[in-house]
Amino acid sequence: MAHTLGQRLSIGDQEAFAALYDRLALRLLRTAATLTGSVTEAEDVVQGLFVELARGRARLADVTDLEAYVFTMLRHAISRRSRRAAVGRRALAALADARQRAGRLVQGPPALADDGLARAVAALPAPQREVLALKFDGGLTFAEIAVVVGASINTVASRYRYALEKLRAVLP
Repeated sequence: MAHTLGQRLSIGDQEAFAALYDRLALRLLRTAATLTGSVTEAEDVVQGLFVELARGRARLADVTDLEAYVFTMLRHAISRRSRRAAVGRRALAALADARQRAGRLVQGPPALADDGLARAVAALPAPQREVLALKFDGGLTFAEIAVVVGASINTVASRYRYALEKLRAVLP
């Protein structure tokens, strides 16, 4: 009996991990870059995702839709990272405020260079940006995106349509 990729992953088959990486890494990286706004951050998230997959490989034996499972993990990893970053930003802002009150000059990090499309995508509401990233960068269908984000296909399609309308309105 042939084992599924998930079953092979669950027993630590290195060739299975290589196959999964070859199949999904670029799509995961593109999706993460769109969602985080940073290629460097995306690389960190995707690397951490594969480490997490390897560590929790026993769970993969019963996964029926491996791609949706991995993209769901990506979404959760980015959410966790975003929450941690927000806490860090608040702490840095409080520190900067305290230093300013103490009479010291505090400078923030340099602004990141950005093009018009990236700015327009970043300005979209998070649910719309997420659907665009999963569709374009992840190459997922609306049905797969619905599974990943836990919404109906109609909701996903609406978010996609609204995102495209907003982009058309602000881009030349």
